[in-house]
Amino acid sequence: MTQALVFLALLANTVLSDGEPGVSVAAQTPQSGPLPGQSLYQLPITLMTAQGVSLKLAALRGSPLIITMFYSQCTSICPLLTTQVQRITQRLSSAERRRIRILMVSFDSSRDTPEALSAFAANHHIREDNWIIARASASDVRLLAAALGIQYRELADHTFNHSAVIFLADREGVVRAQTSDLADKRSVFVTAIRHQLASRP
Repeated sequence: MTQALVFLALLANTVLSDGEPGVSVAAQTPQSGPLPGQSLYQLPITLMTAQGVSLKLAALRGSPLIITMFYSQCTSICPLLTTQVQRITQRLSSAERRRIRILMVSFDSSRDTPEALSAFAANHHIREDNWIIARASASDVRLLAAALGIQYRELADHTFNHSAVIFLADREGVVRAQTSDLADKRSVFVTAIRHQLASRP
């Protein structure tokens, strides 16, 4: 956990506020070569997708990544969070959407099986190939949540109290924007996505 806290401190230093409540955007551009020290892809996390495919987090390197955390049985904030991610991506052109990936990682390592995740995707009409709905081990969930600064706690009834934040990572896995504003009426997050798409690989 010490390493995760150090990583979180480094990550926090790379994200700059743009003055919009709930939204942070950094102006740096992704680097080529070895992964930056603040890259999420430095984390040794293994995902299991809704299709039952095992996937290393680092395998997502190469495209801008929208990432958030949720759990499939959530009936309050998670549906709103999911809908907002869909709204954000719908503001992009079809060509822009093809160049990004969306990753949703469950807090519920025990209950969010591939079958449960598939049902969640179906219930929310998520059919696009660039969406990855996934679970991870409890330890990997803790590591990812710590790196992103997401707070969560499992309650006695197996529901979760948790932060609701959407992040944007560049092609190298460095977080460049984040928002907890589930309206984003000024499209600050969409602008951040377009900035990353316009930057050189």
